[in-house]
Amino acid sequence: MLRKRCVFLFSLTLLILSACMSQEDTVKEKTEEVIYQLHEEAYQQIEQDFFSEALRDKYPAADLQQSWEANRGDTPEEISEVKVATKEEVTVASSEVIFNDATVEVEMRWVEEKEETKLNSLRIQRPPQELTLPDSVTEEEMIIEAEEGYPLKAKLTLPADKEGPFPAVVLVHGSGPSNMDEEIFAYKPFKDIAYGLGEEGIAVLRYDKRTYAHVEKMMEDFGAEQTVNEETIDDAVEAATLLQADERIQADHVYIGGHSLGGMLAPRIDDQAGTAGMIILAGPPRPFWEIIYDQQVNAIPENLSDEAKEKQIDQADALKELLASLQDMPKEEAMRYHFAGMSGYYFHEMAQYDVGQLALDSKKPMLILQGEADFQISAEKDFAAWQSLFDNEPQAVLKSYPNLNHSFILSQGENKGTAQEYEIPGHVDKQVISDISDWIHEQGRNKEKGE
Repeated sequence: MLRKRCVFLFSLTLLILSACMSQEDTVKEKTEEVIYQLHEEAYQQIEQDFFSEALRDKYPAADLQQSWEANRGDTPEEISEVKVATKEEVTVASSEVIFNDATVEVEMRWVEEKEETKLNSLRIQRPPQELTLPDSVTEEEMIIEAEEGYPLKAKLTLPADKEGPFPAVVLVHGSGPSNMDEEIFAYKPFKDIAYGLGEEGIAVLRYDKRTYAHVEKMMEDFGAEQTVNEETIDDAVEAATLLQADERIQADHVYIGGHSLGGMLAPRIDDQAGTAGMIILAGPPRPFWEIIYDQQVNAIPENLSDEAKEKQIDQADALKELLASLQDMPKEEAMRYHFAGMSGYYFHEMAQYDVGQLALDSKKPMLILQGEADFQISAEKDFAAWQSLFDNEPQAVLKSYPNLNHSFILSQGENKGTAQEYEIPGHVDKQVISDISDWIHEQGRNKEKGE
């Protein structure tokens, strides 16, 4: 039986609201009824009875169902008292639904719409839970220093309950400054992957990105001549080299696991490090300037006027044309342009490499993974490009995952498809970690058979 400190969820009835009831009382009653209907799985009824027009458009009942079922626990026990606070024209109500194996936070924002109190926002999430090191995994601190003056803090996770030497993965970050966990808002995908693979008998090396640890020094030392070599490739090659020389690691069983930009650069890293293969997590094979253009267009707010949208699209088109032209410019001319804190030479240097062709020519085993709910790297364009490139090529295994986002975490909530969803705590899907583990172990078996 689900006990509630103030109301019983299973026996909750909707009271007749009297004329003297305050706005906060009204919101409290409505919030309790929504929670009751969530338990009853009456998602369509909630949308029909309580959602504002704006919320109905961006958070249909099917998405509400996904969010609730992804977060709810096994057996419901009680809910906490609904807390209500009003600020300006919005009344916020919050409560906790407590299950035998989980606690779920529910926050609702109510507004007046056509003389009715309607839901304008509904967030369902579990409180942030820091992933702890599994008992079967050990972790040790390291330093990676590909270039003097640029030491990077690193961690190597190793299976604690198995005998080595072990297969291993070097995790390579996406764009921008990032710590060794590739932390973004409530996500720490590299920590999830490291711990998950460690439990499956696979070592993982992750480290702070150079632009995270030494951003000011990099600008002083490299300035407009900075490229992805200094930003990413050199350190990844050094990390792979360290693993290959570690007696606890199978030297011929080290893989590059690149996410986003790291996945795009994986063929270049492998070319220098001579690794056993590549795991590409939401990494695009298309030119970098095409990715930037798509991301700019996708970021245009829907609520803009047609005139404002057209203006932003025109600006994106002009930038796309400029970035595309950089690949044919002399180095000195490209360096005169700047975008997103980088000089045009950064984009010029990247454009000299066809990473898809480089991957194909490597003849190395590849695992290419893509979340279908990824709004940063396109499943329709980028994953499809990989599929076309490796059509009938046995060296690559390609898998996509419905409802997983750019970090391979369940995409859910009313902010689905936007950066705001990254604020909802979540962990890398277990199936993704299992697929990576299975693929790596399969490569080991193939090596033993001499394939």
